[in-house]
Amino acid sequence: MNKTLIKQIQAHAAAEFPRECCGVVIAESGRQKYVPCRNDASTPSEHFIINPEDLADAEDRGAIRVIVHSHPDTPAQPSMADRVSCELHEKPWAIISWPSGELFEFKPCGYQAPLIGRDYGHGLLDCYALCRDYYSREHGIELPNYPRRDGWWTTGESLYEKYYEEAGFYPVADLRKGDMILMQINANAPNHAGIYLGDGLLASVPDLHPAPRTFLHHRYNKKSSRDVYGGMWADYTVLILRHQKMPEER
Repeated sequence: MNKTLIKQIQAHAAAEFPRECCGVVIAESGRQKYVPCRNDASTPSEHFIINPEDLADAEDRGAIRVIVHSHPDTPAQPSMADRVSCELHEKPWAIISWPSGELFEFKPCGYQAPLIGRDYGHGLLDCYALCRDYYSREHGIELPNYPRRDGWWTTGESLYEKYYEEAGFYPVADLRKGDMILMQINANAPNHAGIYLGDGLLASVPDLHPAPRTFLHHRYNKKSSRDVYGGMWADYTVLILRHQKMPEER
């Protein structure tokens, strides 16, 4: 990235500070240009969501080469969410730390967030994302990535109940390894999901030790974890789902 682009990105980061700035580098008329965009995140000092109209306008001008955002008062090193997003967008990313001005660039490299110990980021690294990754890595089952805005469970929506059948699940009365557990925690609809592990083992995490009656889940603003299923978690449970592609027990 040349000095002119870097200065433009730094100026945008300074103008938006202490909020995260965001934008894209495009190829327009044979030259790279930085296009600043609005940050639509509800907490813009913590993360960013590029305004879709600004992004569409930039794409109309030229092909997107790099996705850019700032880290106010923190180093330019990518977070776990940044690396996951970079893989999803399949584009190089650049992070500018402000006010230090440090720039870090990185590209998609096949990164996968760990199933246990991943950071939280709603819509990207949340309980449903963990379930999607579990089924993909452990069973080769690809689930749809439904859009979900933060706090949907407080506004009368019930996304799990709305989409589980379309995603290939059906309700069951018993509980066995690989089932999805839906829970309702201080909400009017199921708003938390986990995967029952039984013996606690994961083929994609070979260094785990057996642990009876455990489940995998990702609590709001916590790291994903493997916990014992029972007590309050069982009390919160409102539905047990099994995917139609899961093998039958023998």
